[in-house]
Formats: sequence, structure tokens, C-alpha cells
Amino acid sequence: MRSSFAKSIYLGAAVLGLAGLSAVTTTTTTASAKSAAKVTSSKTLTTDPTTRNVTFNGTHALYTKPGTVKGAKVVATTTTVKRLAASKSGHDNVRAYRVATTNRGSVYYKVVSFDKQYRGWVYGGKSTSAFAGGLKSFATTTAAKIPSTLNTTSYYTLAKTDANVNDGTTTTYKAPAWSQYKIGRTMKDASAYKTNLLQVSKAATTREGDTWVYVTDVTNGKLTGWVKASALKASAAVPASEGVTINYTDKATGKVVLRLVLPFKAKDSKLAHPTMDVTAKDASNGHSAPFNGMPKGYHALTGSRSWGSATQAADATKGSTVVFYVVANGKKSVTINNSLYIDDKGNTKTLVFGGQALTQWHNAKAALAKDPTVTDLDGKIIDSSVLKTALKNAGFDTITADDGTVYTLNTSALPSNVAFGNKINLTYSK
Repeated sequence: MRSSFAKSIYLGAAVLGLAGLSAVTTTTTTASAKSAAKVTSSKTLTTDPTTRNVTFNGTHALYTKPGTVKGAKVVATTTTVKRLAASKSGHDNVRAYRVATTNRGSVYYKVVSFDKQYRGWVYGGKSTSAFAGGLKSFATTTAAKIPSTLNTTSYYTLAKTDANVNDGTTTTYKAPAWSQYKIGRTMKDASAYKTNLLQVSKAATTREGDTWVYVTDVTNGKLTGWVKASALKASAAVPASEGVTINYTDKATGKVVLRLVLPFKAKDSKLAHPTMDVTAKDASNGHSAPFNGMPKGYHALTGSRSWGSATQAADATKGSTVVFYVVANGKKSVTINNSLYIDDKGNTKTLVFGGQALTQWHNAKAALAKDPTVTDLDGKIIDSSVLKTALKNAGFDTITADDGTVYTLNTSALPSNVAFGNKINLTYSK
């Protein structure tokens, strides 16, 4: 009896179970067909890309399709998108680029991380007027103060250039690195422009916490863009547009031997069109500014003859060029004043050569005067070792008198440093 009852219970349960399964299956299929959302609108976003930088709220996952559409699969869970939102790397910045609306009025945005590791759809609320739901707008950079080591009036150059380095320090960028999607360097290799003069105008901090500055290339505009503040070094040079260019011109040949840009110093900065008096003399040295940058080996003409136009030089405008005439210095060489002889008792006497010895002496002087190592423009100093070699090459190392006596140059008596144009004594012994 117990066995019969148990079988009855089991059979009844089985029948009920099958009936229940059949009912559930039918209900689930019908619900799935009715509950799956359909996309009624999908289009590419065309607003300013910088306004479409977003981050995740962490409340909704990222899917291969709008989340409620049939077949949508998870690309990144809520845990993952929360991690991306908390990241300190610009690689994890996110850009929205498509928007879709379902028949239920839900809005979904298709997004991609800047490093392209994550791409998919995320719920964006019920309106396309603003990011909502699982997204919110995000500023990839924030305005910052220009570092105290830099300013907006000085000029800078890149401290280094290297085409193989992409770290924000060897070239400039169209936007701070990883702050805008697919926006990178202004150029890969900036070595051709490493002397270009740059001026800083603003600064920004990136997600990494790095400070970038916007620089304007006042030389030719090639490097105008963003660069890390640490990449710049100060330059003493002044761009031609911000000063007065002095063309030092050889009066004899008409050739410009040197160009120098003087910082513009207005006679009266309050004027609408201020000018600079380049001819004005500095009270500290009694010379006008061009004299301080005189090209080596040249001297200026006297008075107003130095200027191509004294009037123009006295009222030079910013960015203008004036001519300053110079004349090449005459070439000089080290010359021999006397030949001295130290006798056996250590007495120094003037050594007088005659005959063949005198001819050898004059030939040696002529050879020394043509030696390029001791013949140059004013201002250089030659070392005693250079002088010793020049004297030997010229024939001064030994002099043979008519009686056969050989006099040897005492090189230890030579001065240690000799300026071009100086006269020296040569001391001999036998």
C-alpha cells in the first residue's frame, strides 16, 4: 500500500512537472520576443569632438550592442568601467561617437577608450541633450598656472629632440598627449627646428598630473603646439620680430658678416608707434649697443659713417633692420724684435749676424710672417708650444754663423702666452 501510494505521488509530480515546464517555456519565449528592445535610430555624433569626451559612472556595463537589444553581450562589466573611470592614465580616456535610441525611448552611446582597448555601447539615459545613465562628460585636461620656472615674456627652445622618443618632451603636440582621441604630435622629428624660439601662453594639467604648456613658435610657426613644461630651456636669443636686427656689413665688400638682434627698448613706450634709438650711447661704456656685439676681427667706422642710415637707426621700429658698417682689421703676426746671446758666464748680449747668417735670419722672419698659426686677426693668444713649432718650421731653431758657430734657440726663455701683433726676443746659446 505504501509502495502504491509512493508511485502515485511520483507520477502526479512528474505530470505536474512536465505541464509546468511546458507552461514556463512558452511564457519565456513570448516574453523574450516582446521584451527585447529595438533600435529605432542610430547615427554618428557630429558635434565638436572635445565635447564628446566622457567617463563612466560605473552604474552600467559596456555591451557589444545597446544593452536591451537581443544578442547584446558584455564587453566590460561595471567593475571594469569603474576602474577605467578611476584611472590616472590618459589611455583610459573615453570618446563617444555614435548615439542610438530604442523603441522604449532609451538612449545608448557607442564609445571607445583612447587606447582602443574598450569599444561598445553603454546606456546614456532617456535624452540625447546631455550624457546621462552610465556616462558623464569629462574634461581630459584642466587649466593650470604656468610654472614659476617659465613666463610669458621670455623665449625658450626644446631642450632635446629625438624622433624615437614620444614622451611629450622632444617635440610639440596638437593637444597634450592622450587628451584628445587620435590627436598626436605636430611632427615626429623636431631636430630641424631645435633652435626655434618658443613663447609660453597657457598651461594645462593632464589626467596623469603632468603640466603641459602651449607654446607659440615665433621663428617660423613649425613648433606651435603643446609640450611638457619640463621640455623647455631658456634662450638668450631674441626673435627678429621682437627686436631690431643689426646687419654688420663689411664696408669694402658690402657683405653682411654678422646679424645681431637687439631687444627692443622703446624711447617712449606710451606712444602708439614707439621707436628705439639704436645709436644711443650706453652711459656705462660710452658706446651704442652695436659696439657691444662687434664681429670679431672688425672695427667700426667713426661717427655717423658707421650707419647705413643714422636717421633710421635713431628711430628704429620693432622688427626693423639697420645697417652698421664695419672694416676688417689688418692682419698681424708675432714678430721678432731682437736676437740675444747668452755667453758662458750667463751674460745676455745682442747677437748680431752677418753674411749667410743674416740671410738665414731674414728668411726665417719672412717664413714666420706667413705661418697661419701665428698670423691672424687681433685678439687671439697663442700657446708657447705652438710658437715653438712655428719658430722651428720657419728656421729659427738654429742659426749658423759665417765662422761655423751654431747658435741654438733657448725655447725655455720664450714667453708662455703671446698675443698676435706682439714683438718677442729670441734667446740663443752655443
